[in-house]
Amino acid sequence: MKWFDVNEIKDLNSLRSTYKKFLIKYHPDNNAEDTTADMQEINAEYALMFERLKNGFEHSEHYDRATDRQKQNYSWEKDKQIREMIIALSRLEGLIIEICGVWIYVRGNTKQHRQELRALGLTWNRQKECWIIHFDDYYRHGQQSMSMNYIREKYGSVFVKSAEKAMIE
Repeated sequence: MKWFDVNEIKDLNSLRSTYKKFLIKYHPDNNAEDTTADMQEINAEYALMFERLKNGFEHSEHYDRATDRQKQNYSWEKDKQIREMIIALSRLEGLIIEICGVWIYVRGNTKQHRQELRALGLTWNRQKECWIIHFDDYYRHGQQSMSMNYIREKYGSVFVKSAEKAMIE
């Protein structure tokens, strides 16, 4: 494999993390030169690695003992939806796109894009003052809202540049 090191990637979390780094670095909207071919190679290798890891997990004894919620975490369809959403959002100018787990938070110059954001399925969150979308069942674990610092600490955080920032650099 050209992009993903088979020896370093042992689980889906490390695969997703590595993919997000490649997405930030090689996405065509984030580069002056055309990196479309690189992204297509990365996506193809990601699909292969995902299937390999998924099949290995599903045939392991850990899968038999896993709860339905844990089994649900390994969904190619969710990963595909997240990737498609990031690509759609990165085309809109002036946005700050943050990925935390299976949640996407959008800040920045959102007012001019609110119709497009709604059409993509995002909703406005007054408490966090940003647009949000998630690709998993939502389980609330208490009455209080989690702060963004807590969410970033627990699930990790990756920022993706939108179209306007990519053109300036």
